[in-house]
Amino acid sequence: MSAVRCTHPMAEDWADLRQAVARYALSLTRHRDLAEDIAQQTVLKAIEYQQSNIVISMHALAFRIAGNLVREHYRRQKPLADLEAASELACNNPLPDRVVEDRAETRALMQVLNAMPPLRRDVFMRRRVEGQSCQEIGRALGLNPKAVEKHITRALMDLQVARQRWQARHEEGDQ
Repeated sequence: MSAVRCTHPMAEDWADLRQAVARYALSLTRHRDLAEDIAQQTVLKAIEYQQSNIVISMHALAFRIAGNLVREHYRRQKPLADLEAASELACNNPLPDRVVEDRAETRALMQVLNAMPPLRRDVFMRRRVEGQSCQEIGRALGLNPKAVEKHITRALMDLQVARQRWQARHEEGDQ
């Protein structure tokens, strides 16, 4: 007996979305069967929702629906044991040690930015922070677009080297 394959163009997208939601639900519930049920319900609800609403990000919608379904599942489970399991759901906030590490890395990268030649830093900040195009930056600073791209590339290389050095120093401290 041969397998029947769905040839609908969205079938693969829905299957990929269902798999991603199933992994997410499994990370929240730690119960494979429950995660699969939530993933299935999520895809069905997302399909229904998108038929009458404009959806900007299907993944964001699906993960929100899945999170709500997990919470709803644990709310329906009144015994204290299940309520305690609900409190073990993963927190989205980073751990304090990760926050400290991120801040230290940010400080190190800011030092590199401040040490860059002013023009390179200005071009980089305009492109990456302010979102200006290379043409806009070139016009504002009197540079051709290729020069702007070179400044951005060099700034990114400076930051990458600094980040690698910081990570190497940090890893040495962990040992």
